[in-house]
Amino acid sequence: MGVVLLGALLVASLWATIAPPFPPNTTVADPLLGPSGTHWLGTDNVGRDVFTRLLLAGRTSLLISGAAALLACVVGASVGVLSGYLGGWVDSVLMRLVDALLALPAILLALVVGVIIGNGPLPLIVALGAIFAPAFARVMRAPALALRQRDFVAAARNSGVRAPVIALQHVLPNALTPLLVQFAAVASNVVLLEAALSYLGQGVQAPEPSAGRMISEAQRFMYSDPLLVIAPAVLVVLLSAGWNLLADGVQALLSPRRGSALPTRGRRPVRRVDPTENSPQNSAPPRGPETLMPIASVPNQENRP
Repeated sequence: MGVVLLGALLVASLWATIAPPFPPNTTVADPLLGPSGTHWLGTDNVGRDVFTRLLLAGRTSLLISGAAALLACVVGASVGVLSGYLGGWVDSVLMRLVDALLALPAILLALVVGVIIGNGPLPLIVALGAIFAPAFARVMRAPALALRQRDFVAAARNSGVRAPVIALQHVLPNALTPLLVQFAAVASNVVLLEAALSYLGQGVQAPEPSAGRMISEAQRFMYSDPLLVIAPAVLVVLLSAGWNLLADGVQALLSPRRGSALPTRGRRPVRRVDPTENSPQNSAPPRGPETLMPIASVPNQENRP
């Protein structure tokens, strides 16, 4: 479902990019028109087509979320794998730095980084990638610690392969399941954070359409034309839900403990036998301690005359 949802939004945004129904940044009709056959979601306060701008806002959110999550994945996974594999003081220093970055509020850190490197899609990708990289480092450290003692890692180490090469070529490919799940989860968080920054005016700048900025510009007309706020809010929810569903699907697909059946290794199925069933097991005389003489039939030594 996550792939279907994100794929549909991607196709619609590419269609609006290649052949938009209306110019996205040009007045095409009267302001604040309702939905019609010509303008499916009406027009905004400037007279621009809301449907076209909404599709382009979806393209922007998909691009920023995917690129920022990929940047954070590359940087954070490299740091986490190297930290877990090398261990010692390197692991201690890197993880204390990661803990310090994780303690900072994400939106505050994004505002600070945005002020330093500027606004726009590209600076926003760099800022969000740097913010979520420590989360990847923390997630990838645990598999690296578990895999460093495996036989194939020891064989590569004894063969003279350098530690960074072992970490990236041998340890990292065997820890792809948590990496892919974390990628989709971080992309979902990036969608929400990008919308919040654009709403505050520190993300995507006008006239480039963005869901957060569309909500910020339309909140004055929320009572007279609520669709101007509802439509971009629904877009943000769909994008975030699509990435979350993708993360759940990847985890269910790649998890080694799929299915609801419990492992039965070492157990034998127990067959319940009906006492009234006419079977050899029921017709045979009992064996074992049950064949001994009952206690009541043994002569009592104390009661002898």
